[in-house]
Amino acid sequence: MKRMFTYLLIIVVAIVLFYMFRIYRIDGTSMNYGLVEGDVVLCKRQIDTIRRGDMLVVRHPLDPKQRLYLKRCTALPGDRFFQKKRFFYLQINGDSDKTYKLAQKYDLDVVSTSNGYFLQNPYMKYYGVVHNWNLRIPGELTTLPITMVEKAHYYMLGDYRDNSADSRFFGAVPRDWIMSKVIHVVKKPRGWMTLLKIKEADSQEEYLKKNSGLTPSFFKD
Repeated sequence: MKRMFTYLLIIVVAIVLFYMFRIYRIDGTSMNYGLVEGDVVLCKRQIDTIRRGDMLVVRHPLDPKQRLYLKRCTALPGDRFFQKKRFFYLQINGDSDKTYKLAQKYDLDVVSTSNGYFLQNPYMKYYGVVHNWNLRIPGELTTLPITMVEKAHYYMLGDYRDNSADSRFFGAVPRDWIMSKVIHVVKKPRGWMTLLKIKEADSQEEYLKKNSGLTPSFFKD
């Protein structure tokens, strides 16, 4: 009887854990170098709050196979943003004064535009956002007009900005397409030579094969 109870308890715990959590292995380069191929993430399925900077597992709205992608939330509903020469600019809640005060309080780079103050590359300082200036990339990854994120949508970007299929191609992600939030990361060993061997980008053929012909997020010279 005791053994049966133990088995039952194990089954119940396993079901609860399966319902609440997911484990994924990183496959791809879009989150280099904070997350690289082979890293493992533990994700929580029940998401109470989404914050700027959260790493989220989302469905690609244009992927017919509805596969999962891991990206970083860079703008919330009501935020305004634009992109110029690959740099990302963010205005918190569409409020210029609030954005300027935040920049002053936390020593963030801020620029003044005809549409008010915007933070310049607000995630680069804390999350290791990187650019590869040797990649020739499409216009979607270089310049975007000032845009406000609509209600119940979230703007998602890869940390490796020059090699990521993200909201710059398919728009802000609706809340229903966000499946889980990363709560823990298990990184593989980070020897210098290991990092040197990490792919900077897939070949165009590899990318198309992985993404079923979806618009490539890069073009190599």
